[in-house]
Amino acid sequence: MFVIVLFGLMIAVLAAIAVFILVFIEVAAAGPGGLPTTGTGRRFEAATRVQHGSLPQEAPVVTADTGTSSGTFSNAAETSVVRRQVEDIRDSLHDYRASAFRMNAAVLFSRDARHLRILAVLIVAAGAGALFVRSQIVPPAFGERGPYRAAALEENAAFPSVLQADAKCLSCHAEVQEERAESPHQAVLCMHCHGNGRQHMADAALAAEDPDHAIPPAEEWDGDFLTKADLFITHDRATCLSCHMSVVGMPSNFRSINVAEHLEEQGAEDIESSSVCFECHTGHSPGF
Repeated sequence: MFVIVLFGLMIAVLAAIAVFILVFIEVAAAGPGGLPTTGTGRRFEAATRVQHGSLPQEAPVVTADTGTSSGTFSNAAETSVVRRQVEDIRDSLHDYRASAFRMNAAVLFSRDARHLRILAVLIVAAGAGALFVRSQIVPPAFGERGPYRAAALEENAAFPSVLQADAKCLSCHAEVQEERAESPHQAVLCMHCHGNGRQHMADAALAAEDPDHAIPPAEEWDGDFLTKADLFITHDRATCLSCHMSVVGMPSNFRSINVAEHLEEQGAEDIESSSVCFECHTGHSPGF
């Protein structure tokens, strides 16, 4: 999503640059007021129409000085004169546009147009910055096999797993395996109630080679389901109720309870205690 937004910003910057260049060229190339409406401009328009045959031979002629109608084109000689006038006017118009370009170029690079130059510098800097940011955040392999980086699959697969299989736990805790043999909690993984235990596994492996290596005991659960503790003991009703508290949508054949009613029916000694569930049940074999 971020790449798409960045790509859109780059297109907007390029469009702004293009508009600025077009406006710059238009302002620099045009005359101060465009083509004059009297004098040379009107003479050029009338003479050009005669040259291309769009003005009849008997049409009125626009004079050079006043811009009024005077006389008609009655023969080829007069038409030839008009054609020479066209060439002269075209040359004068070319000189006019050249001088206008120089004048407008001077205006664009003058102190009064400094805001345009600042805008151009900002547009160029923004475009260069966008290209630099894109080169830093887009991975080299992006786009080789579509709009994603296929190399990420191999890189993720190379990371060591942070999850510990129950087989590793039960290789040392055989008594737990016996408790869970007929228990409905066979589907509950060790890590659900005791954490990942990565460091605990590493200490156990060292202790297998060196009996003097101490294995730190499990901690008490801090009540946070996203705890950073490596290994902990969970004797807390919150853990049990995360699965067994009755909620809307729960399957009817799942063992769920209304907490207040269940504790009253079972005659719990301290219904407010966090370990009240363990007055009757154990974690490994709840004993339904």
